Amino acid sequence: MAGDFGIGAQVHLRDASPSDPSPWPYEPSGIIVRSGGSALAGVWGRAAGGRMWWVQFDEPQSNAQGDGPFATAQVHEKYLELAPTVDGA
Repeated sequence: MAGDFGIGAQVHLRDASPSDPSPWPYEPSGIIVRSGGSALAGVWGRAAGGRMWWVQFDEPQSNAQGDGPFATAQVHEKYLELAPTVDGA
């Protein structure tokens, strides 16, 4: 659920759908380190375009255009999936 994303959340980057591939093709994982605002330029918070988050990758990543490697990137939440929780029992 989109409302579950926030600073400190561990995430995986995935394709939003078969027709909307992620700009990070190697499906990296990382942690959300700060809010990136909305996908609509100049607008903060929840908007029709969705929210953006800054993700610090577990390992530096190159994007779909071959640029990088990047240690962090601003990522639209539609490409984020929360990492499964670990049972500490």
